[in-house]
Amino acid sequence: MRVLVTRPEPASARTAAELERLGHEPVLLPLMQAVHQTPSLMSTLLPGTTALAVTSAEAIRALRALPEERRQVFLALPLFAVGQATAQAAREAGFEDVSVAGGDGRSLAKLLVARTEENPASPILYLTGTPRSPDFEAALVNAGRSIDIRECYHMQPVALEDEQIARRLTPMPDVILVYSSETARRLGEIRAKMHADLDWQNTRFLCLSQKIADALPAEFQHMSRWPMEPREDLLLLLL
Repeated sequence: MRVLVTRPEPASARTAAELERLGHEPVLLPLMQAVHQTPSLMSTLLPGTTALAVTSAEAIRALRALPEERRQVFLALPLFAVGQATAQAAREAGFEDVSVAGGDGRSLAKLLVARTEENPASPILYLTGTPRSPDFEAALVNAGRSIDIRECYHMQPVALEDEQIARRLTPMPDVILVYSSETARRLGEIRAKMHADLDWQNTRFLCLSQKIADALPAEFQHMSRWPMEPREDLLLLLL
């Protein structure tokens, strides 16, 4: 199958390699890109900080850009990752104490609350980006936990010419992989701009979660599916 990969680099290259291994034809069209903002990582941590939370591997990539001495401040903390891919990125960056949640913000908050119940007043350091889902922070606030939020990257649209998009969508892919709500909305913008030039009728949209699928244009939603857990290995099983 011809499969369009919309996730940012460098993750899109890894997905493409896995698709080739499975016998599919990957087509790369990253629609968003990360801009790192490391100054937020340079200020002193709040006193008593005993845990580090991460909901994206992009935060780990931002962390790796820090000087070694500063990076060690973060590596000394137990890290709580939203899912397996983020946990793997953390281990590769040098974290040794890594706990893994069920793939979404609510499961990560639940894990953190359970593991830090002996020190409920201790701040939880959260490395994150913009835009982001509020679920993780809201769940921690509801549990009465203090959060030290450090925004260390920003996801912004990739500037693409219509000709570039048309080349990758010709012929139309059998499947489009969608990994974020922002990407889902960008697909809607492409659909509106290139309505007359592309035939989307036979294309399936495989989304990492139902929440992402809900961000697709209404006419795409009946063509969308998602795995029971927001994991790429389960997503690719839907091909």
